Amino acid sequence: MSIVNIAPVTRRGMKLLISLYGMSETGKTYSGLKLMAGMEPDPTKRGLLDTEGGERGRAYMDAIEGGYMYGALTPPFTPERYIEALYDFIDAGVTTLCVDSVSHAWFAAGGVLDMVEQATEKDGRAKWAKPKRRLGKLTGSWMHCGLQLILCARGKQPLIEEVVDGKKKYVLGDVVPIQEKSLRFDMTIMAMMVGDGHFTVDRKYGGKCPGVLRPIFANGELMDEDMGRKLVAWIGGQDAVAPEMRRLSLEAGEIASGGVAAYREFWKGLTKPQQAHLLPQHENLKSIAVAADADAARAKAEETDAANHEDAAADPFGSATAAGPALPGGVQAPPDDAAAAALGRVA
Repeated sequence: MSIVNIAPVTRRGMKLLISLYGMSETGKTYSGLKLMAGMEPDPTKRGLLDTEGGERGRAYMDAIEGGYMYGALTPPFTPERYIEALYDFIDAGVTTLCVDSVSHAWFAAGGVLDMVEQATEKDGRAKWAKPKRRLGKLTGSWMHCGLQLILCARGKQPLIEEVVDGKKKYVLGDVVPIQEKSLRFDMTIMAMMVGDGHFTVDRKYGGKCPGVLRPIFANGELMDEDMGRKLVAWIGGQDAVAPEMRRLSLEAGEIASGGVAAYREFWKGLTKPQQAHLLPQHENLKSIAVAADADAARAKAEETDAANHEDAAADPFGSATAAGPALPGGVQAPPDDAAAAALGRVA
């Protein structure tokens, strides 16, 4: 059986991944909630994961007809805690989730920059390796959680160097989202909020929108519920997957990434209905498990090579055995004939 299910193409079941970013008071949260209200008419299936100080996401309860399910995430903002919160909303039956904001997983306490600062590795690239892998798992959970997602991100304007009249000076650059850069590649739509709920998806400002959706997301318009309704209609409506099965799919992917043994035990413990739900993904999940074991073996071999290299650099003559046994007082005995020959010396 192949690891991918090949069938005639349809948008039914497609998940919308939408990024809204901008400076303070441009309308990210309010616009995200308006969009969500249009995408999901049932208030009990709309969710807001709030990471902002003072739980500001509660302020809009009267502005969104019917309201929404609400949960606040407090520090530390580690990728793992974001994933746990995602599971909580899945368990609550939410189908459309607004996260305000994803930026905390990058810059706040427990986020990537915090992890890099506390890393003990000496090499700069090594300091970033584990935090980026942990953030990658969160990104993977966003992509495969089965929810319609609206991810809000804070914006910043970095200083850039320009030469004016022969002199260097620093000026404010374009607004960019505070998040992992590669996240934009997975987004269906990226909109920069420009103020009071208005937005742009123009590429020159960092926006992104497929041409077929530009009649819905027109630059300069006010983001509202009608846009959300049109988006869901475009993908053929919301799916009817039960929360427990949505959670199961996400768990299966995480466990498969732990290797063959972990996934085998997980599969054995499933009920027949659970196995039936995962069966279309089963071959792909097995392939993920095999690849995870191969990656782990490769990483272990690289660590061993690195350790051997460090040992060789510390002692160019190898182990104490090659140099002869240690004598009392720390004096090293002369090497025996075999060791001497190995070192290219004749006794």
